[in-house]
Amino acid sequence: MHTAHPHHHLPLLLLLTLGRVVAADTQLKTLLVAIFVIVDALVLLILLWTIYVFCRRLKAKETGKENPPPGEVNEKGEGVRCEEEEEDAVVQEPGKITFAKDGGGFGLEELLKASAEGLGKGSFGSCYKAMVDDARMVVVKRLRGVGPVTKEEFLKHMRSLSAMEHPNLLPLLGYYYSSTEKLVISNYACNGNLFDRIHGKIADLSSKPYETGGGRRADRIPFSWSSRLQVAQGVAQAMEFLHLNMRSSVPHGNLKASNVLLDESDKPLVCDHGLVPLIPASLAVNRMVCYKSPEYQHNRSVSRKTDVWSYGCLLLELITGRVAATSTPGGVRGGELCHWVNRAVREEWTGEVFDAEFLVHKRATSGMIMLLKLALWCCEQSPEKRPEMEEVAREVERITAGETDAEDD
Repeated sequence: MHTAHPHHHLPLLLLLTLGRVVAADTQLKTLLVAIFVIVDALVLLILLWTIYVFCRRLKAKETGKENPPPGEVNEKGEGVRCEEEEEDAVVQEPGKITFAKDGGGFGLEELLKASAEGLGKGSFGSCYKAMVDDARMVVVKRLRGVGPVTKEEFLKHMRSLSAMEHPNLLPLLGYYYSSTEKLVISNYACNGNLFDRIHGKIADLSSKPYETGGGRRADRIPFSWSSRLQVAQGVAQAMEFLHLNMRSSVPHGNLKASNVLLDESDKPLVCDHGLVPLIPASLAVNRMVCYKSPEYQHNRSVSRKTDVWSYGCLLLELITGRVAATSTPGGVRGGELCHWVNRAVREEWTGEVFDAEFLVHKRATSGMIMLLKLALWCCEQSPEKRPEMEEVAREVERITAGETDAEDD
């Protein structure tokens, strides 16, 4: 049998060897590519996780809501006082009430557990009377419809309002912010609000809005002229203070009888001021007094003179004892007192506009006439024709002084 020479197979062996090397090299390259892909994927995941954690911490820092580690959250809800932080560095600890300088003494958990009594529903939330410290009465307003403001913006605005101190402004004790709950806490005014004081707390005022004394309860405490004049002066001074110390184009924006509270001596305390920046325009237009003014109805504009118009409407309600359309709660029909009183003056039956409850011998005094004229001046259709709030306060002061001198004589 013929045997092939080894040298004849050398080229074939070289080809086979080269093929194995190439195949091995291809597998090696595939393995290296796979390793690089896995490493790149891991690096990319680590990078994405780092960015995610950084963004969460940055967002938490901006909103003041960085979540503490488990076990470190104070669940007692103890109150903390506002210290002298920088103007732009308002901080509130999770689950805690921020107190003004005269507040404090109770925590959120204690407040939520306190026995509460509903006081009614206002334009922007319900109010509750609660007893804390076993004897102290406070009012908690649950704000509803607050606009898309951040926690920092809300706390800064509340801090600014709590700094407004005047004998005729209801002091702000504290406030609380969370994504689902916004609370404003103040002292309880034992004599209720001005609307109930004038018209009676449980009154059927829906049928005859202009009838003096219509619907008033028989056991209602009479509201004397001197007490009404005291209210007119106190509210004027509070409004003057707001106009001098607040930058807002409409410092109050929602002045009406139900937003004037009365303490144990019938001293007026103006409340619910300064909420215009927090309320969305779409909601405020339907619920705030300033948007019922003539200038808004005609030109869709409001200004500081709009507050003057609101004060004039309040004076007319004090003087006539009739329900104003700007002051009506739900289910009560009010009237356009400005038009009604102006017609009475033109037709010379002015004496009939005064509430008979405080008339002495069925006659109006000079102070009553002067206050009526001031009210009509404040209610001028054109804002340019209305006085400034400082001028209004001085005029009411002169009227009050004149009435006091007349009583002394």
